[in-house]
Amino acid sequence: MSNAMNNEASIGTLMAEQVERLLSREVSRERLVAVEQGTFDTTLWQALEELGITLALAPESADGAGLCWQDAEPALRCAGSWAAPVPLGETLLAAWALGSAGIDIPEGPIAVAEVVFNLDSSQRISGIDPLVPWIEHCQHLVVVAEQSGQHFVCLLKRDDLSLESVETFARIPSSRVAASAVTPVAIAAADGITGELGLLPAIATLRTVQIAGVLDRLLALCVEYGNTREQFGRPIGKFQAIQHLIADMAAQTAAAQVAGLYACRQIDKGNGDYGAAIAKARVGLAATRGAEAAHQIFGAMGFTDEHILHYYSRRLWQWRDEAGSEHWWAERLGRRVLASQGGQLWAAIAG
Repeated sequence: MSNAMNNEASIGTLMAEQVERLLSREVSRERLVAVEQGTFDTTLWQALEELGITLALAPESADGAGLCWQDAEPALRCAGSWAAPVPLGETLLAAWALGSAGIDIPEGPIAVAEVVFNLDSSQRISGIDPLVPWIEHCQHLVVVAEQSGQHFVCLLKRDDLSLESVETFARIPSSRVAASAVTPVAIAAADGITGELGLLPAIATLRTVQIAGVLDRLLALCVEYGNTREQFGRPIGKFQAIQHLIADMAAQTAAAQVAGLYACRQIDKGNGDYGAAIAKARVGLAATRGAEAAHQIFGAMGFTDEHILHYYSRRLWQWRDEAGSEHWWAERLGRRVLASQGGQLWAAIAG
């Protein structure tokens, strides 16, 4: 491995450690509740900006750290594991797209749209994204727009858009966003950044990594609960049924982490669509089984408002459905394999 790659990995590890220390100290049930009630955690966001974490994926030419997705994966997973009550992942992704396209990155949190918008001959943007998380707390939105088969990265002002609040499982402030002949703040060709699906594969990869983080958090909660909660005179973790549930959670968590890392590597190789399809299809299943096992272990207690469990499991359900469900990606992957291999499915799998 080259010195440059070693340096990036070291910076990525250091960044993940900083994120872990900050979020473990700052994130609490009370702050998660406050965000779900519409209050933006300005203090936490400012702390993240001061550490320079929000520009980790942006190239050095844009005053970023220039990390690749693979090296940023531990920090993204850590943010997911704490259900970070700020749009850290979205802003990292937005800064990556803007900086890679040569567009100046604005200050503050930035939202991203997964739907490809339309760009007319007058360089105005129109389109609708039915669900954009965090847009209510962001001054800017990054979208990919298409014109005559060519894609462009565009920076839009929130005030130029039409917003309609949408209620979600995660209760993160989210809106349906509509743009009608909006003139972008900046626009640049998206060559080498996105494909036909725009930012969707990158957002799917982000959600995959975040899901892996939440599953790791649920696993830790369940192991602790299994060792401390007693029933019939002994910890419930001694019962075989609980052991089976925790073992399955551990397997799903490991699979999700590998899938998320794989998707990040594929973005770095310019093959984000393929990586996202494989990862999101696998991690969607892991999210379903992981949340199910966790709530079986905790029983009715995990659904109570006072308990922290459902603040994580609701994020799982939300991220599982965002940026394409596992079924949507699995079908897309299957069609791609069949089309590229001329129907020789076994050759494609074995190869």
